[in-house]
Amino acid sequence: MRWIALLLLSLSAAAVADDTAMKLAAQLKVAPKDVVPAEVPGLYRVTLGPQILYVTADGKYVLRGDLIQVSDGRNLSAEARDAARAAFIAGIGEQDMIVFGPPHPRHVVTVLTDIDCGYCRQLADEMPQLVQAGVEVRYLAFPRTGVDSPSWDKAVSVWCARDRRIAYQLAMKGNPVAAPDPKCDPRPVLAGYEFAHKLGLDGTPAIFTEDGHLIDGYVPAEQLVKLLDAPALLAGASD
Repeated sequence: MRWIALLLLSLSAAAVADDTAMKLAAQLKVAPKDVVPAEVPGLYRVTLGPQILYVTADGKYVLRGDLIQVSDGRNLSAEARDAARAAFIAGIGEQDMIVFGPPHPRHVVTVLTDIDCGYCRQLADEMPQLVQAGVEVRYLAFPRTGVDSPSWDKAVSVWCARDRRIAYQLAMKGNPVAAPDPKCDPRPVLAGYEFAHKLGLDGTPAIFTEDGHLIDGYVPAEQLVKLLDAPALLAGASD
């Protein structure tokens, strides 16, 4: 009978946790699925788009930071952030990206890029090396100077071009970019821009692996391939 009592106790605790999560979701104005009990009793993990934070069960305090599991050194918060970013990128979709890649890629990276960024141009020059090495490169626009700036207008023109891939390659080689058509829909550029701002990023390029890990800044193509091929190396690259 003891096991029945333990089962009922665990079910009761789960019901309380679910009820608390629902209340916190309503308080924070997020979907119920985005609030779950954290590994620390009394804390709940909240997914806010591509970011995560922790909130106490009474909803009075919010924590931002890394939760480390002492037994094995796992960064539980980093794992959750990676998953949140990967899900957010999947929600944007390739329709708002410029994609270069082999037919059967070994790796996929998503890059926040700015046409007026020197390191972004350097990465674009090396992009054929990445494709040859089996890496699919998907670009999202992040004109760092903001909406209605010259960089924004260039991004809108490129993302609205009949052939985005050709327009992007020409722009990244320093060729003049025509003013955007007033009828052009800027939403694909806004998708990347809002993603960057939700993450609090202010620099480019920002490279995301397929599982959402962030490599913040330019990495030469040869080194990037090595990182993608070696998850242990990648874990220490950035976050």
